[in-house]
Amino acid sequence: MYRWIDHTSELELHIEAATEPAVFEDAARALAELLERDEPRADRGDPVTREIVVEADDSAALLAAWIEELVFIAESDGVVPGRVHLEAVDERGVRARVEGRRTDPPHLVKAVTYHRLSMEPADGGWRATVVLDV
Repeated sequence: MYRWIDHTSELELHIEAATEPAVFEDAARALAELLERDEPRADRGDPVTREIVVEADDSAALLAAWIEELVFIAESDGVVPGRVHLEAVDERGVRARVEGRRTDPPHLVKAVTYHRLSMEPADGGWRATVVLDV
């Protein structure tokens, strides 16, 4: 489960998931929803698959790197994430295959910030917060 919280020039994403990998899947779904707000699904383009490998020093930084890479792919290749196939997730890295569609997503996200960035076990699952500069 995820939800967006609007701030002036920022969007704050809260994720609650059963597992650590599910946090990364929800983050991809949330970003896709954000980038597809004004584009009907029927108008989506050709299918594309991208391999993503990100590394970081801790799970929160890893989540930020994951979202940064998804934003980069959206802006540079026009690929909005769809289905995520996580191949490996641990405290220092994520390796995944992301299926999406080539479209013309808005250049909405300027940066993934470290302001209020968190990812930790909570209530038998995982909880994360990421703030996007928009």
